[in-house]
Amino acid sequence: MSSVQETLPAGIQSLELEDPVTVGGMALLGRLGTGGMGTVFLAEDDLGRRVAVKTIHPRLAADKAFRARFEDEVRNAGRVASFCTAQILGHGEDPGLHPSGLPYMVSEFIGGVSLARRVHESGPLPVSDLHGIAVGVATALAAIHEAGLVHRDLKPSNVVLTLSGPRVIDFGIARALDSNSSWTTTGTVLGTPGWMAPEVLVGGKATPAADIFAWGLLMAYAGTGRSAFGEGQALDVARRVVQDQPDLTGLPDGPLGQLIRSSLCKDPLDRPSAPELMMRLVGREFQGIAGPPPEPAPVRGFGRYRKQLLVGGLMLAVAALTVGVSLALPGGASDDATVPMVTVQAPAPEKASGKASGKTPGKVPADRMNAVTPELKKHRNR
Repeated sequence: MSSVQETLPAGIQSLELEDPVTVGGMALLGRLGTGGMGTVFLAEDDLGRRVAVKTIHPRLAADKAFRARFEDEVRNAGRVASFCTAQILGHGEDPGLHPSGLPYMVSEFIGGVSLARRVHESGPLPVSDLHGIAVGVATALAAIHEAGLVHRDLKPSNVVLTLSGPRVIDFGIARALDSNSSWTTTGTVLGTPGWMAPEVLVGGKATPAADIFAWGLLMAYAGTGRSAFGEGQALDVARRVVQDQPDLTGLPDGPLGQLIRSSLCKDPLDRPSAPELMMRLVGREFQGIAGPPPEPAPVRGFGRYRKQLLVGGLMLAVAALTVGVSLALPGGASDDATVPMVTVQAPAPEKASGKASGKTPGKVPADRMNAVTPELKKHRNR
């Protein structure tokens, strides 16, 4: 093993004492990352290829809901074009690791570095690199949305920079647009605070436009070296996403900067689609966007959220909103494997009067924010 360990890519962690040595007959070489629901290992398959093997934690193997979510992840990841993500090579259960059988998924191992690590180590990206990553991630989102999925957890640790371009990974909480199952209870959402769209934070449905908002946050982070809505407790960050405008100081001017700003509109209907981002990033789109970007075509399912977000300003639309735990990554290591559980209690929204005067929603009234009571719970791995 020592000779193998010496040839492992940088950043791969050694196996821990409680880790298995094989999964599904594949020899494990090291850890790529771990999270609340599972661990991702670097392994060698029977063809001698290095692959990423993702398993759920043994303590969750008998939980039907977790197993169902894992099955959804395998199914959803397999729907996406392999050029923009980690290709799924297989899946199964290892009966030797748990009485109920330990589910696992095998994907191609992507050699590269996460965008989070790249920015942390080297600072903001040069404009040329930023533009290339913007095109690559927008293309990946177009393929994901074309497959009928919403990623729902696009963030720097889930974008791997490779020689062939950026890859978007981790479909642990992705949702199929043709499926009613979300594997969450009423009043809960899964995601990472600071990388979620405002309509999702107030209890709305995650649609492709939510991924576009995350794209804008991702590009702003890559271009400035910091989060557009700042750091801090999850509840505070979530409030800023819902109420405040992003801090884009230092973001390069020009067409790319304008696209990033348009993707961060509070109203999902005012954001471009992934195909529109692609078109405008590679040519004609730069000829006529000196002013405000054109309004994109409506996307089905946004109508009732548009009314919520515009009339009377943004309100916390659920009695209890919980920001949940994000999974570890297939094909890359997670930079923030677990997220604090945060409960937000808010009064029922009052009936709005009058008409919205513009496209940018107003802030939540101060008296409503004063009524919000945070309850920060302990970090938990589940």
